Amino acid sequence: MLPTPGDIYVVHNNRLDAYVAVQVTQVGSPDNARLVAVMTLDWTGQHMPDAAELDAMRPAHFDFMFWNAHRQHLWINPPVPRRFQHVGRREPLVQENVKTYGGQWPDGAMHYLQRRWNGIDADIRSRFKAAAHGGQIDNTVVLDMDQFPVTRATRRLGTQALLQAVAQAEAEAQAQAQPHPLSIFDALPVLTAIEATAPIPGLLPWLRTRPIINELILSGQNLPVIDLRGTNLMRASVDVTGVRELYLNDGLSILTLTGTANPDLVIHAEDGGRWLTLYLQAAAPVWSGLPALRALHLHGVKTLDAGDIARAFPQLDDLRVSGAPGVVNGLERLADLGALESLTLTDVFPPDGTQLPGPAAWPQLESLWLASVPAALAASVKAVYKAEVKRGLSLSVRQPRKPDWLAANLDNPFREWDGSEHITAAQAKKAATLYRKAHADALKQAAELATQPAPLADALRAVVLAYTKGFNTLDRRTGFIETVEREQIYVALMGILDAAEAKRREVAGDGAAALDLDAIVQAMDDVREF
Repeated sequence: MLPTPGDIYVVHNNRLDAYVAVQVTQVGSPDNARLVAVMTLDWTGQHMPDAAELDAMRPAHFDFMFWNAHRQHLWINPPVPRRFQHVGRREPLVQENVKTYGGQWPDGAMHYLQRRWNGIDADIRSRFKAAAHGGQIDNTVVLDMDQFPVTRATRRLGTQALLQAVAQAEAEAQAQAQPHPLSIFDALPVLTAIEATAPIPGLLPWLRTRPIINELILSGQNLPVIDLRGTNLMRASVDVTGVRELYLNDGLSILTLTGTANPDLVIHAEDGGRWLTLYLQAAAPVWSGLPALRALHLHGVKTLDAGDIARAFPQLDDLRVSGAPGVVNGLERLADLGALESLTLTDVFPPDGTQLPGPAAWPQLESLWLASVPAALAASVKAVYKAEVKRGLSLSVRQPRKPDWLAANLDNPFREWDGSEHITAAQAKKAATLYRKAHADALKQAAELATQPAPLADALRAVVLAYTKGFNTLDRRTGFIETVEREQIYVALMGILDAAEAKRREVAGDGAAALDLDAIVQAMDDVREF
């Protein structure tokens, strides 16, 4: 049953160890009559609210980081998740045009982020707010670099700036003592993100002094131990190649692991990883640690044994698997994840006859979303879980695939276009044809002209032009190519050129002159109309 405007619900947030409240303010957006507008309220409590507390509830306002008196007010898909309990009704507390579309019902995460922000030193927060909302951008140069100088308004630092600062500090140390090689960046009040693709002396100790920095991308470190403890990171991406021990900081919410993990790797995290969402690319874990992990998102999977996931992370409540497409064995072992609340499978193809565990395996399941899975599995899930929808399950089963679809689309980067609401089957088929022709032509030219860089570059530019003009024609009548599709077309092209470069090296050897890929890719921008 759909909620009605004014309904108030509460849900327990384990991270806060408290209940939080939301209100449904509208039902039916201008674009979708089924969507509901949900707003986070300012109340939190250890117990269910009484009548006086309900009457005192007001819209919550958040001012952490770049927000300023922000209300969390979202259009969201029904039904109301099972964890949310109806506690009362009042006239909607606001009447406003809701512009934001959210994926999940708000469950107190914003309250937690606000508490983290409030825990940072008041002077640091004040300097951040003055710089972020002062009205004038401070372009005072802190570190002079050729094309992209670091100014006081810089929000993100990369490897080149970090290395230059260290080198400069080492040179100045001969004349006078420096507190830290990266202390020059203490003058950046809105610096929030760091990306280091090479070892940076003193980086992690310095991060422990900068609580505003909440995102870190580390790669190419080649260190046996990486220790993030004492930092205030919310998001971290770590290349674990060569790493034997990884220590995570308390409060980390999102961890992405890249590179090649050693089976001896051990990951240490707050409460065994209970508060983490872990992103893995293309592979299941081969390391140990995070026994209490609650959320796992696997992308680009080609082969996977679901039993490995169930054994490594028995307490998962959120599992998302996206294939490339991928073959997933042991899907029935997901029944061992008794705490599962959300399961999403996309481009996943288990062996014939595989069945998903039934509702009895997952008594707390709130959402079950399948897209691009075998037709037999899709039909089975619809039949078995149909009754659960009436009990509050969010069930979505889209793009069921016949066996011949998988055979035809294994190498098709545009396979998800087939069945999309705004892309026709003919357009999806034509996109695949354009890709396959460009891929074949590029490999042919790379093999024939491997030792002739200039002619090969010209030939590949011609391939890029034909590929791009093909999509121009495809898009001309309906204009279906938008931001997501544009990025997919570009990524597919880069895959073609990477394959051509690999073929060139295979034929000519690594000693042959490298191609100027930037000049080749520029051909796309020269003629692109979408």
